[in-house]
Amino acid sequence: MPTNNKTSLGLNSWIGTDKPKRSDFVEDNATLDTLLTTHFNDTSKHLSAADRTLLTDSFILGNYTGNGAVSQIITLPFEPRMVIAFMDQAVMDDYVPVGASGYNENNFAIVTQKGGSMGLILSENKLTACQSRSVPTGGGIFTNFNSDSDNYVYIAFR
Repeated sequence: MPTNNKTSLGLNSWIGTDKPKRSDFVEDNATLDTLLTTHFNDTSKHLSAADRTLLTDSFILGNYTGNGAVSQIITLPFEPRMVIAFMDQAVMDDYVPVGASGYNENNFAIVTQKGGSMGLILSENKLTACQSRSVPTGGGIFTNFNSDSDNYVYIAFR
């Protein structure tokens, strides 16, 4: 046992005339182990592995080509919180005049696991891109996310 008792961390503090015992070192090691383990596991002071992934690999950029079907499923490498998708080299939304009314052709959407814009559905790691089959009559929205041979870009966020 040390003459000067303990340091601010609770470790033994000896002077030259003290005779340390093995139990003093074992006690110090246990104290250090507890303090360091608590500190390293404190995610308010340190990033978890999941947090590091969010910072270093927070999104992916991908693309797909439409096949003209009513829908196409794109499998993503992880389950994103949000996906933004749009037709490459196209405006986000285009008004197409038809007769006295017309319709809006939608080429841009944002979707989350809980819902989002028309034309995209996100379920786990599956992004479903939808394509309207016919032009809306009397106004409306034409979802355009799987037009045959057109290219689309998506950004999926962790």
